[in-house]
Amino acid sequence: MDRYQKEQEDVEGEGTRLARLKTGIRHYTGIDQQNAELLFVPEDLQTADPSLLGEIQSGHFGLDGIFLEVGEGLPSIFEHPEADEGFNRALFGFGWLRDLEARGDFEAQLAAQKLVYEWIYNFSERGGIGDEPRVLARRILSFLSHSPFVLRGVRRQRSGRFKRMLASQIHLLSTRLDQAPEGLPRLDVLSTLVMAGLCLSQHEQLLSDTIPLLLHELEQQVLEDGGHCSRNPGALLHILFGILPLKRCFEGRGKEVPKELLRAVDAMIAMTRFLRMGDSSLARFNGHSVTPTNALATLLTHYSSPEDHLKKSPQIAIGSGYYRLQAGPSILICDVGSPPPVSIDARAHAGCLSFELSVRHFALVVNAGAFMEEDEEWQRYARSTRAHSTLTIDNHSSGGFLNNGHLIGPHEVLVEETGPLSLKAAHKGYESRFGFTHFRSCTLSPDGLRLAGRDRLEKTGQEATQAGDLSFQIRFHLHPFIELAISNATNLLLTLPDGEIWRFTARGARLSVEDSVYLAYRGGPEVIHQITLEGPVGEGADVNWTFEQYSPRPEILHEGG
Repeated sequence: MDRYQKEQEDVEGEGTRLARLKTGIRHYTGIDQQNAELLFVPEDLQTADPSLLGEIQSGHFGLDGIFLEVGEGLPSIFEHPEADEGFNRALFGFGWLRDLEARGDFEAQLAAQKLVYEWIYNFSERGGIGDEPRVLARRILSFLSHSPFVLRGVRRQRSGRFKRMLASQIHLLSTRLDQAPEGLPRLDVLSTLVMAGLCLSQHEQLLSDTIPLLLHELEQQVLEDGGHCSRNPGALLHILFGILPLKRCFEGRGKEVPKELLRAVDAMIAMTRFLRMGDSSLARFNGHSVTPTNALATLLTHYSSPEDHLKKSPQIAIGSGYYRLQAGPSILICDVGSPPPVSIDARAHAGCLSFELSVRHFALVVNAGAFMEEDEEWQRYARSTRAHSTLTIDNHSSGGFLNNGHLIGPHEVLVEETGPLSLKAAHKGYESRFGFTHFRSCTLSPDGLRLAGRDRLEKTGQEATQAGDLSFQIRFHLHPFIELAISNATNLLLTLPDGEIWRFTARGARLSVEDSVYLAYRGGPEVIHQITLEGPVGEGADVNWTFEQYSPRPEILHEGG
């Protein structure tokens, strides 16, 4: 992250750097659109949903969690009055072509052709949301990836119209590179332009101009440990889904894959393995919510060498700010990092020292995840510390947020490596306001069947409020699949979906069970349980807690008997 931040603070200001990005493709002034031919069809690694055709035939079109009525006598889906911005961005990105192609039959092909040509003839020059750089980039990739499906059986005149449109869209995107926001949007635009240069004839100059810019952006955004500078685990999948087909495209065209791109891919795949929990999801930190587990499994299977599966994950990813403990069936990942640079922190979470815990292929302790729809209240909650499995003082977030949404800390996070199965860390996010530093330690037993933890508040600064008026809360959000039963005032029993039971115990705080909300479901917020430990701050706090196996799953008990 320091490297990315230094880039932003360099003597060359952001405006100058954007100007250089735009002039980096100054030689690309358009091509003879009549003669551009498709030379290579890139892969689409995203998971498809073949049910879309059935929805359309029943008079509905579902995108981004919204279903709109379509059909004869109704407005075109491309100018539907009930469509919001999120729906339209998904619609005009044309990623749904993969859903129709996944169906694979003639009816799906006709539906795809009808919609694509309706857009080409009536809406392709209207601008607006559809021409935002990131939406435009998605649309170009969708057209490149699904062009054989869309063009199959189409007359030559209509096929030529499609290719001319595609070349025109690529040229338009090349003129809007400097409008792409920092971070992933800019990387999306550059990777799309490079892909276009590889896939279409007469785009060699575009390829020459954009490869150096793409490699520069990858160097800035992908950290040395393979994480993304935003600290969002989901950003890795987003980049890999775009970069891996690009790598294949270089190879398919008989061109040497840039070594910088190969290094970035290898590092990101390793970091993806590092952040993968036992339930096959990536840990839910800093804007990540739902993991497309099937697509992730495919990615790790087909784009990793056999040696990768034998490599042991490192214990800490220093640049990305994550710590991993693994033993037996248990995996714990803890956030031990500072906020990302302010230019890309719009989805960063105040979850410092929060962790997630999985047992075999079940998530046990989770964070709430990110809320992906346009709802400011839910988004604020998702980013708050109380939505994470960690400690708060008077329910305040550890970092705090400015009115513009920027996360302002904590910047002092201390990590002590104490052994292969132990973690000790602290942050000073509460020091300036309340005068306390939060210390957390976690230790996994060698068999992975017991996690012992300790949370302490220690006075290390001048108090901003009378300590006697403060209380602390330690939350452990439980995955929706976990059943919870109260054993007594200090014990809880947690049942996994396969019948295995774990016990939670605590000392040094009042234990209660409360409702919480889990946001990492495609269907929207889900009510879940959270374990809450609470008490007065006073001169400090010292709480010990454990999660441990209480009873194995029934088939193990049966085998043992």
